[in-house]
Amino acid sequence: MTKLLSKWFFLVLLLLTSALNAQVLDQQNVKVGICPQDDFTTLRVQSFSGNWKVEFGGASQTREFLAEGEDNSMMLVPKGLVARFSTGKDFNGGYKKIILSGGELLNLEIPDHQPILLQGIIEIAYDETSIRIVNTVTVHQYIVSTLSKIAITNEPEALKALCIMARTRIAWVLANTAHKEEAYNVCDSEHCMEFDGCGFNRELVDILTNMTTNKVLKYHDKLIMPRFHDTCGGKISSAKDIFSVDEPYHQAKPDLLDGKGSENCFHSPGFHWSIELQKVDVLDFLSLSFAGGAERVYTGWEPEKIDSNGRIQTVTIRGRVPKIISGNEFHENLKVYFGPNSIKSMKFTMELLRRTVIFRGMGDGDGVGLCLYGADGLAKKSQKHLDILKFYYPGTDVK
Repeated sequence: MTKLLSKWFFLVLLLLTSALNAQVLDQQNVKVGICPQDDFTTLRVQSFSGNWKVEFGGASQTREFLAEGEDNSMMLVPKGLVARFSTGKDFNGGYKKIILSGGELLNLEIPDHQPILLQGIIEIAYDETSIRIVNTVTVHQYIVSTLSKIAITNEPEALKALCIMARTRIAWVLANTAHKEEAYNVCDSEHCMEFDGCGFNRELVDILTNMTTNKVLKYHDKLIMPRFHDTCGGKISSAKDIFSVDEPYHQAKPDLLDGKGSENCFHSPGFHWSIELQKVDVLDFLSLSFAGGAERVYTGWEPEKIDSNGRIQTVTIRGRVPKIISGNEFHENLKVYFGPNSIKSMKFTMELLRRTVIFRGMGDGDGVGLCLYGADGLAKKSQKHLDILKFYYPGTDVK
């Protein structure tokens, strides 16, 4: 009898421990840098929901409340941060930081940016040239906000797969942060995980994030950094080919399910694309993006190396001193110069005309890892979320 009770006690303890551990990752706080690469000296916040506590210089100093519907404008001046409330109250002390917390939804407006709806804790500080903003949210909130914006699917099984992928990526970034010297541990760009606040939040994503709580992808019991993109154009490339890193779970393969019709992402608007650019604009792009001094005046470029799927791995920029760069770096510069919807991937061919160049390509993004449209396509082919993850990250397990 004693042995039986001991077994039951051990089983209950194990279940309780598992339940507690299931909350650890999703309830962990994440400090997200908002627009960390941009310089600005003014901003405006407005309470959309709830009453926000506003602490100037820290909790032990001046405190005010931002009631629902009220706004607060802040400015960086030589002595520090100053603020003015819509009620007419001024705070001109020149504070090192201003912290907002306790409310539900806060609208943030930065000059020349789209408004951002935030939750959690917002810390506003500054460096020598600009205001700096850090938004503290939980991993759960981060997953919901991110996927609600980037996920193009309403398929529950695809969204479950994306929840696990996003949680794994966030956990990996937190453990291997590239922002050790900053006040935040992740940034809001694709470098870490795209984040545009909670204004796009979808209830379905919230529900499915809860259903997959704490589940992550591991390869040989080690957390992975799962890569993803919008559309692969029918063929996935390996991380070794595109990023020169050996990640066995990021393999080159057709984005095609045997016996299940066309490519999984064939329904994507980025599966096929084309754009015509002026030759002079391409030359200007080379000059402004890469040139610097007489030794670095570039007059043309060409693919140096192409992988088995047709993606350009490296590019040679021609000039007095030729320069070889990765296709991924070249593509990032193309998107900055011509816009994100111009040349969608490095999988393209070129037709040279008299004054223009026609780029005809396939896919949207780097083509490595999970294809967002492909995951949607696999779910439409009755694949479960574990099958989708196995397809794009072979050799991994969900734990």
